[in-house]
Amino acid sequence: MKSQINKSILLLIPPLILTLFTPPTARGGDGWTSFRNGGASLAKSSLPTEWSPNEGIAWQHELAGYGQSAPVIIDGKVFVSSVAGSMCEQLVLQCFDLTSGDSLWQYERPTSTGHPSNYMNARAAPTPLVDDDAVYAFFETGDFVCLDHAGNLRWHRNEAKAFGKFGNNHGLGSSPAMDDQNLYLLTEHDGPSFLSAINKKTGETAWQTTRASTKSWASPIVAQVSDRDKCIVVSSGGTVTGYSAADGTQEWQIDGIEGNSVPSPTTTENFLLVGARLPEFATDGQVQANCCLDLSQITDGEPRVVWRADKAICNYASPVTCNGYAYFMSKANVLHCVEIASGEMLYRKRLSLDCWATPVVCDDAIYFFGKNGQTRILQGGSEFTEIASNSLWNADAPPAPESYAESTAGHGGSGHGGGHGKGESKKGGSARSGGMIARMMAGDANQDGMLEGDEIGAMFRPMMPRIDTDGDGKINQKELEAMAKSFAERRSNSAASARDPIVYGVAAADGRIVVRTGTRLYVIDGK
Repeated sequence: MKSQINKSILLLIPPLILTLFTPPTARGGDGWTSFRNGGASLAKSSLPTEWSPNEGIAWQHELAGYGQSAPVIIDGKVFVSSVAGSMCEQLVLQCFDLTSGDSLWQYERPTSTGHPSNYMNARAAPTPLVDDDAVYAFFETGDFVCLDHAGNLRWHRNEAKAFGKFGNNHGLGSSPAMDDQNLYLLTEHDGPSFLSAINKKTGETAWQTTRASTKSWASPIVAQVSDRDKCIVVSSGGTVTGYSAADGTQEWQIDGIEGNSVPSPTTTENFLLVGARLPEFATDGQVQANCCLDLSQITDGEPRVVWRADKAICNYASPVTCNGYAYFMSKANVLHCVEIASGEMLYRKRLSLDCWATPVVCDDAIYFFGKNGQTRILQGGSEFTEIASNSLWNADAPPAPESYAESTAGHGGSGHGGGHGKGESKKGGSARSGGMIARMMAGDANQDGMLEGDEIGAMFRPMMPRIDTDGDGKINQKELEAMAKSFAERRSNSAASARDPIVYGVAAADGRIVVRTGTRLYVIDGK
């Protein structure tokens, strides 16, 4: 770990600046109103620590479709989005009573742009937002809707009409952020890409800032340090950038952040924790993209880098903080605990828990939700201490979706949600790797059978030192085939590992935990 801060200096920072923007929705009450509850994944009320398939689960419901979004909560109501139909023909937003589980209303509308409903594509991946006035839901189909709390439509936008057909391998997954006036939508794909501010009341565009075309599922956050104006922070495409919330102008930027295509930044006091995955072909300790920035100290368009982590890395889940410590969960299910002030690595511990959902922090505890329905609760602090371990369902008999059937369009699978699909993933992986070679070689402008310079796509340029094994500055056919083989091997079990039940998202409020799988909603009260 490379540290660039002295603890004694940190103690001299006036407490006045240690304030970050608070989501506008839960003021005056408990709630979980957006993806990761605004960026810190922090619950306001105490939560249960013990439950099982037979105890502590207040209620559960099969949902009207499939979704990868997290639920949101306000005023004792739970909102959750899904897409229904084999081609995601219908958008669905459902509202439940948090205490009783009663269905309060269900809103549906035809999608503007359908796509196959299978593990290869996003399915209602962006998390909705809710405030005291309305609920807002963006879908990877390009549809953006605003409803009142009774389920009546206020406005609808079609982002696909504005941007054109989205080109992003698995579809869009970035969740919008919000403040009191606007929604902030990050749309990044192979085509024209933007960060957009959308007026909550009218659904009209307040401003729009061009972004580089890249493939990313990372979500923006709203941050505010002390009395400075709010800024919209985007960690994606190799950079971390702060934009003025007022007009979208760029205020600062950090470059060289490889692998930040899925985890989103996390705020704590005046610090911004940047999470990134281990890039393709990189080895542990080779990349220092996970880092800590001090947003109270910006000089010449760059915030001060407090430290960079060489071992602590993320995967799907974003980093969280508790009691002055940051926690990063790697693809190998290794939890890294880092002291925020110094960047010192305090422990590394394998949890044997594959987390796709970002953990929830409550009081002095951190809740890690495994995709397989298991949860491990740890004590926040410098030492690894486990409080409890719980399960939502019997691991030997996971609950299969009741009505959802996976579409076979777009891949060679059996089409059953809950099936194993081992044969299809192997076949699919081989086909995908062959297609990748063809797409890369399409850039071979001089037709010499090798790729160099601008012939290499932007996505692969940062990987060049790791792909170019002979160090000649070019990618030859042998290196290209080795790269494609590695891609296929890493994804060989993707079909089997991406079938429901999978815990995709979690929210917590009023002493309850709401867990969302692809097709089901669970509410835990521990009673």
